Amino acid sequence: MDMKKIAAAVAVAGIALGAFAHHGPHYGPGRFGRGPGPVVTHRHGHWGPGGRNFWPGFVGGVVGGALVSAVVDPRPVVVAQPAPVVVAPAPVVVQQPVVTPAPVVVQQPVVVQQPVQTVQNVWVEGRYVDQPQANGTIVRTWVPGHYEQRTVVVQ
Repeated sequence: MDMKKIAAAVAVAGIALGAFAHHGPHYGPGRFGRGPGPVVTHRHGHWGPGGRNFWPGFVGGVVGGALVSAVVDPRPVVVAQPAPVVVAPAPVVVQQPVVTPAPVVVQQPVVVQQPVQTVQNVWVEGRYVDQPQANGTIVRTWVPGHYEQRTVVVQ
């Protein structure tokens, strides 16, 4: 890059940045020796009321930056050659069938138990028994305990 391009870029940037620069404080009634000393009467921010002094400088900076970029650093256009495409055939996959043997069902024999009848001697407790008489009266008598043979079903 030669010196003329750099000097031109610096000049354009300086003009863009300084075009709308803020020019010092405003003084009150003490200006030019009249009355008391200088009084700063700023009522707005650095960029002016509502930022009205900001936007011209911002736009100038953007335009100046674009001009400097175009003058100082022009980028060459590079065209890349695409790589050759090689197409290979896809492999053929043959899926073998899966053979699952059928489950073997074994029936369990059903066992049916026949009830078994046995004869046992069972003790019967003694008790009172009411016996009606021919004349209509009831006589209560004691029957003592004893063994009886009973048929019992055992499973």
